[in-house]
Amino acid sequence: MRSDDLLYRAMMNGIREMVFIVKVETDGEFTYVFINEEAKMRSGLSEYDYGKPIKSLQDSHVTDYLYEQYRYVIMTGEEVVYKDSYQSSSGETYYSKTRLSPLLNEAGKCEYITALVQDITESTWAERSAVESKKRAVESRERFRSLFEHNLDAIMYLNLKGEIESLNKAAESLFIDENIRGKRYFDLISSTDHLKASNSFKSVVNGNAESHRLSIKTREDEKVEGLSLFVPVFVGGELTGIYWILKDITSEMKAMRNFHESEKKFRIIAENAQDLITLVDHRGLIIYTSPSYKKLLGYIETDFEGKPFSFGVEEKYLKELDEAFVRAIKEDKPFKLQVRQLKGNGTPIWTEVQGTPVFDEGDVFSYMVVISRDITLTKQYESKLKHFAYHDSLTGLPNRRMLEEEMKKELAKEDTVFSVLILDIDHFKTINDTMGHDTGDAVIEEFAIRLSGSVRRSDLVVRLGGDEFVILLYDVGDQGVLAQIAEKILLSVRRPWILQGEPFGVTTSIGMTVVNEKNNTAEEILKAADDALYKAKEQGKNTYSVTMLN
Repeated sequence: MRSDDLLYRAMMNGIREMVFIVKVETDGEFTYVFINEEAKMRSGLSEYDYGKPIKSLQDSHVTDYLYEQYRYVIMTGEEVVYKDSYQSSSGETYYSKTRLSPLLNEAGKCEYITALVQDITESTWAERSAVESKKRAVESRERFRSLFEHNLDAIMYLNLKGEIESLNKAAESLFIDENIRGKRYFDLISSTDHLKASNSFKSVVNGNAESHRLSIKTREDEKVEGLSLFVPVFVGGELTGIYWILKDITSEMKAMRNFHESEKKFRIIAENAQDLITLVDHRGLIIYTSPSYKKLLGYIETDFEGKPFSFGVEEKYLKELDEAFVRAIKEDKPFKLQVRQLKGNGTPIWTEVQGTPVFDEGDVFSYMVVISRDITLTKQYESKLKHFAYHDSLTGLPNRRMLEEEMKKELAKEDTVFSVLILDIDHFKTINDTMGHDTGDAVIEEFAIRLSGSVRRSDLVVRLGGDEFVILLYDVGDQGVLAQIAEKILLSVRRPWILQGEPFGVTTSIGMTVVNEKNNTAEEILKAADDALYKAKEQGKNTYSVTMLN
């Protein structure tokens, strides 16, 4: 067999990579002059495609990139290696690594380009799979770390000697006065529970999870009742450590012991408590109320007995209260929420209701102990704080924060129509400088009263600060109506003033704008009104001006 034939057969059949030989045409086009069998099979091309422009054989987004690579090879005379993807004739996607090599003639001009295309589909998918696996592993580790660090229960990791190697924030808070890293868990458990703890540790070392109520020494002279869960940790099938999860149940255990020890003691406490104490049975009916019911609600104890737990609570809170009651029993967890209920005379009060389910020795629900505290004053204080957050302390008018929220609400409406006025007191600095800040404050207070009296109660009068005020006129978009309101304000402000027993004159300037489109921002609206105020000042003050939004 001739060497040329042998080379041809090797190129056609013996090479597993795809081989293309591309001719550089004089008109800048590129054509195939040779394609081996592997390339034919994967690309769907054949000898019939020899001599045809490559761009007529494939999609433009493919050939644009190919032509760019070919031209680079011609221009530099160097090899080019790049990675790409392509679709076979069967529609499957393959990934490839291509090496383009120039074939130069005697004059050093590139006449042909060989393309050796290596299939890297398997390695590409392997790389992607490795990246995805790593990503999932990192996410899993982060989720576990979050569960560990932010868990409300104390969690400690013990080595097989029972020494504490790491602990979460809840554990650090529980043992706040002591660094327990490196200590044996056994040393933190009360001596009365040593045998139980020792047996639990032996069992967990054998691969069994254990759960016990143990008394824990958190400080030298202080103990907490804890529900201890010991969980074995396996890595690669081998036990490497133990998680000790500790839930502080001191208050629950103490309450339960006190209740079982003596009902008489409970009644002594209940009869002297200021809060409402209620016992509710498994049917949701009240079986006991403390004497404080009469003092706080105006009812005697027996008025509530036999009635539903929600008796006297306002209707809007009934569903939430019933759901909390059922969930507390189901999960064996206390609940706490705030509701409004009615006193005997019909007066509503706010109460904070905290319920703790009590189970018998067979873990069957017996009753709910409910403590209700009057928080009406707290709610009123919160309401005042909210009022202060949205109102000016000198005039009692709404402030900039409320203005911004109201403007956002208006701009969110389907049919947006309102007007904004910005006003200030003419020559206010002179008033402050000559008559003092107390007089200046008195002028601002009276100015606020006159503005409020000049518009509808439904409109919003706002003090921005200093002597600057804003009025938001709801549903006012007619400039004629706007002018009438401005004249009314000017006239009201010009009425005689008496300050320090002397007549006094005050005027104001007003800038106005009308809003009837939703695409304006609050800042743009206030800027337009402020521009109008500037024009009113230029016109000699004691007048008004209107600037329309763009």
